[in-house]
Amino acid sequence: MTTWAITELGPHDRQAVADAGSLADAVLGRGMFTVEQVLEDLRDGALLFLAAYAGKPPVPVGVAAARVLDDDGYRDLTAPMPPGTLPATPPSAGGRRIGRLSSLAVTAPMRGRGLGSALTAHRTRWLRERCTEAYTISWLHNRQGRSEGLLRALGRQPVTILHDYWLQATTTGDLSCLQCGRPCHCPGLLLRLPITGGRTASGLGAGR
Repeated sequence: MTTWAITELGPHDRQAVADAGSLADAVLGRGMFTVEQVLEDLRDGALLFLAAYAGKPPVPVGVAAARVLDDDGYRDLTAPMPPGTLPATPPSAGGRRIGRLSSLAVTAPMRGRGLGSALTAHRTRWLRERCTEAYTISWLHNRQGRSEGLLRALGRQPVTILHDYWLQATTTGDLSCLQCGRPCHCPGLLLRLPITGGRTASGLGAGR
């Protein structure tokens, strides 16, 4: 039986976004996103931002996001990777539409009940409608909470293991890893979702 409700948040849901951010900070580490950036990207239409609620009154128990990347967003994705891991050519040069699964956080009492799978399936459908390919990075530091198996089941193909991918962001940026603190040395598994027949989505705004 379903014990949660998943909601797509919009650019006017400031408090809900803030509550989701607090949840993400507690589960994933500080600085995964800012409220203002989420609201801006939601206005552009290039971000899917999901919140899951359970209980009476309902409280947030999960948060997840997916993006369509513009050229700057693609450079941000690839910059910490070794040269040649992904093509250096920006998406606009080849008419590609590159998507990314970003943050996924579920509170401890809700884990193992299918909520993470539901959030990821929702995001995968959204990306398939908009992109020609999509990427995600699965943290490998926490075997119990790893998303690798779920991502593979939903069609993602492993590309390579990235070492120290979050090092720079947790050294000079605002990110903080719950496992390492600052800086982060966690390895991450880069996975690719090939998409056939995805829409060009020319009306979508740019997102990072």
